[in-house]
Amino acid sequence: MEPAVAVRAARGREDYDACVGLQHEVWGLSDLEITSAIQLIATVHAGGLLLLAEVAGEGIVGFSYGFAAWSDGAAHLHSDMLAVLPAWRGQGVGVRLKWAQREAVLARGLGLVTWTFDPMRAKNARLNLRHLGAIAREFLPDLYGRTSSALHHGLATDRLLARWQLRSPRVRRAAAGHALEAPSAGSARLNDVRLRGGQPVSSDPRFDGDARRLLLLVPSEWDAVCRADLGLAREWQSVVRRSFEAAFAHGYAATDVATLPDAACVAYVLEKLTPSPSRRAAPGRKTTRSRTPRRASRAGRRGAARAGRGKR
Repeated sequence: MEPAVAVRAARGREDYDACVGLQHEVWGLSDLEITSAIQLIATVHAGGLLLLAEVAGEGIVGFSYGFAAWSDGAAHLHSDMLAVLPAWRGQGVGVRLKWAQREAVLARGLGLVTWTFDPMRAKNARLNLRHLGAIAREFLPDLYGRTSSALHHGLATDRLLARWQLRSPRVRRAAAGHALEAPSAGSARLNDVRLRGGQPVSSDPRFDGDARRLLLLVPSEWDAVCRADLGLAREWQSVVRRSFEAAFAHGYAATDVATLPDAACVAYVLEKLTPSPSRRAAPGRKTTRSRTPRRASRAGRRGAARAGRGKR
């Protein structure tokens, strides 16, 4: 049974201070990399959105935070953080926060929410693509550089940009609880995986730009790979980076995450869609986006989604 979680907007200073505490507990970031209460207050005052998940007798157990942004000539919300305390992960708190965020954004007359997430975090990817109905067609290499968070293992902070079109049929179906269609077993694979010392090892990616649907295999348990062998983790990041860059440059989008008979891996489902509109991004960050088959553009800013561990 789901916990009795109430989702509400932040109100007083105590709410904002609680979100600062959750950032420390969820990501283990240094003070210099924490978004302060003052910054949260200013952002919400200027049109941002901070929603809290609260449990009677427990207090605030999670939050989602987003700020006003601009995309393809229209305003939208960029959802910068989603955090849930460890004891409350896997109990639907993150999902409740996201659907409440959708309702709040729709009430403002907006139709798009974006956020970034670590492509190596399979559980987060499944939440974002399968359960929420977002898609990803932009890759942001090493978006934040190296951070102080132990969750990042000192590795490059590669990110995918999720685009949540709130009124799309895909998202409406997800909101109604209808599962996405399972991908065909005959879909072409971008990589093969074997086990070495109990850990999955990927082949070099091979790109088939003629296939309608591609599968990209990634480890099911990314933290286990990182703890076992950081060199192997870097190899995995390279395979995934090159695969997404090639696929996005040829008009594919990540639309789902599929389970596989081999529990060591899951598979991103990449489908060929119509080209996305050209959009100029902030200078200083390189990104690869689906534009068939044009060059990569440039983009910026934050995230790494996790229903359990947040977005950074």
